[in-house]
Amino acid sequence: MSNDLTTSENALSNSAYAGLRRVSQPALIALVLGLVALGISLWQLTDPGFLSLYNSGVYFAASFKFVQGVMPYRDFVFVQPPGLVVLLSPLALLGRALGAPHGFLAARLVTAFVGSANVSMIALLVRHRGRIAMIIAGGGLAFLPVNFFDASSVMLEPYCLFFLLAGALVVFNEKIESDLSYRTLTVAGILVGVAASIKLWALLVLLALVLSLLRSGRQRLTVLIGSAAAAFALISLPFFIAAPRQFISQVVGAQLFRSSNHSNNVSILRRMINLTGFAPTHVVTVGAQAFTIFAIFAMLVVIAFSYRPRHSSVDNFLLLASLTSAGALLLAREFYSYYANFTAPFLVGLLAVTLARLGSVSRGSLKPVAIRRSVRQLVRVTAGVATVVLFYGVALWYVTQYSHFDWAYGSYGPWESAEARYVPSGACVLYSDISYGILSNRLTSTDPTCPNVVDPDGLWLASRSQWNQPTAAFVSQWRGYFERAQYVVLLYPKVSRIPWNASLTSWFDSHYHRIHGGRLLYIYENDAVRS
Repeated sequence: MSNDLTTSENALSNSAYAGLRRVSQPALIALVLGLVALGISLWQLTDPGFLSLYNSGVYFAASFKFVQGVMPYRDFVFVQPPGLVVLLSPLALLGRALGAPHGFLAARLVTAFVGSANVSMIALLVRHRGRIAMIIAGGGLAFLPVNFFDASSVMLEPYCLFFLLAGALVVFNEKIESDLSYRTLTVAGILVGVAASIKLWALLVLLALVLSLLRSGRQRLTVLIGSAAAAFALISLPFFIAAPRQFISQVVGAQLFRSSNHSNNVSILRRMINLTGFAPTHVVTVGAQAFTIFAIFAMLVVIAFSYRPRHSSVDNFLLLASLTSAGALLLAREFYSYYANFTAPFLVGLLAVTLARLGSVSRGSLKPVAIRRSVRQLVRVTAGVATVVLFYGVALWYVTQYSHFDWAYGSYGPWESAEARYVPSGACVLYSDISYGILSNRLTSTDPTCPNVVDPDGLWLASRSQWNQPTAAFVSQWRGYFERAQYVVLLYPKVSRIPWNASLTSWFDSHYHRIHGGRLLYIYENDAVRS
């Protein structure tokens, strides 16, 4: 009997080993890198604070309203395409059933998995350059702070990049462009179209993809572009039909004609700092460092791409995607540090293939030269020490980043309990940051006339007076919101997301009184509630 059990156990062990061996080495490397990225994001979810909350709240709340039958563009301002609203709908339905905080947490968990998948896909995209290139690309993205900044929240970029990278993998599946089937190009186009329905910046990567496939023929490129356009139209059509003028104005007009945020330092040098993936903290990164990094990087790219190795279509795509995305971010009217996550996979992918190309050339040149064993050992030790120092630096950055945000925002637990204590369920509430309504489960009002204000910053964009003196019509619009609301919850008194002027301030002070005031949470009640 024991012999039979041993034989059975050995058979199972051999079967498992055989199954593991069937998993290709590139797939295993990509999987491990993705799990590392997932672990970092899940660790962040255990922190009581949030690295990014305002935008996350806007996107989840927009989907939450949508599943209640409240349409973006028609019923409330939403200055992004509707793709993420649709994608988050199942989680918004979960939030309706179990409570908005639970749905929001589920959305953050899903985003963490999406971010880890992006790490695996960028690693697979450079697998033709070898294992080291995969580790550089995937590991670089996994440990890049701007990546896990988004992956622990509910942001547009991780989802947009997911479909872009998936589309690139479909196209560059170790095939020559002339062998690409129409079916392959159609699938890739659909994935890119879905990405564009999440964030219009995907069109920059579509341009890079088209340019890298120019040799495949005009008809094939027509299939790629046409399927992308069809996917975008299919997702957007219901929203466009419901409110065509508002859809065009909010999704296209508000983005094209947005003003520069003069309160944010948007110099080219500051943008380059953020494009490194590290926002400036006490330990990194200053302008001189960022400029030097990109100058050396550009020099290496020029040298590496002066050689023409076989099967370089992926390399060309990563080069073009880096140029189009980073170039657009450097020249855009407005810039925020988390924007850098959009170009991060392409930059780390470009770094990986650049180093791999240079390595292959140098190996060929140094092959006749005998290198002493002691020299090779010194190189290995130096590389190991450099890796340890790099990881220590990134860990130190984590600590300073969390210290900065925790100091600024602190824990959100007391805010939830305070709002739940002062604001009754079903009340009509206006928020300067709708994330408060999500965390306190106060998104749904029983008042059918309650204004749907999801994104106050988006209202500024749609009003075309962003960062300028608000127009009389915009001030009047907000006064109408206040007249219909029962409670107003603000980050701090007279928060700049609301177009306060003397008239609106005077009216608000004579019709509302503060019932709670504390650090980053101020609650006001309409006098009409108790009259």
